[in-house]
Amino acid sequence: MDMYPTLSGTRNYWQELGSLPGSITDSIPTFDKQLDSFFDRNGEAIIDEWGLLTDDDLRHLKQKLEFLSYEVNRLVVEKSGLEKRTADLKSAIEELEKRS
Repeated sequence: MDMYPTLSGTRNYWQELGSLPGSITDSIPTFDKQLDSFFDRNGEAIIDEWGLLTDDDLRHLKQKLEFLSYEVNRLVVEKSGLEKRTADLKSAIEELEKRS
């Protein structure tokens, strides 16, 4: 004799619960699932609004930095060449002025 008898409806409920397809955690809404869903729906708008960088943005910036570094180095070399030519021209002008 059971002290607390279980009704037949309760027994059926537990049997149905065990036969549910998938995991119960898949059907229970959680905060993480809501956040994931929110970011899936609004990802691009959030990136734009918050000014976040994407992988493509980073690749583009890296290429730009590499190009600018190359250009700066090239200009430094060119500057030193121009400084040498300027000094040579200045010497030539002084030499011509001495002869005159």
